[in-house]
Amino acid sequence: MGIFNFIHLGCKKATFLLSKKEEGKLMPLEKIQLKFHLLICDFCSRFEKQTRFFTKHSGNMHTHSSTTLSEEKKEKMKDLLKD
Repeated sequence: MGIFNFIHLGCKKATFLLSKKEEGKLMPLEKIQLKFHLLICDFCSRFEKQTRFFTKHSGNMHTHSSTTLSEEKKEKMKDLLKD
């Protein structure tokens, strides 16, 4: 049971490591721990897929930053906020 405790980690730590993995900053032991956890945890495996999806598709977010709302849409939003 000693080796299991060495490589086992919980979902909270696994999701943290998945975020760290997207930045390319995992240590070798963390990679092993994460790989083992993903083999047995469907929830974290799903989280990994979602994280990869968002990372892949967030690359073109900056192209939309210069887009502005029309005056009509701004007024509609103001009216909605008044209510």
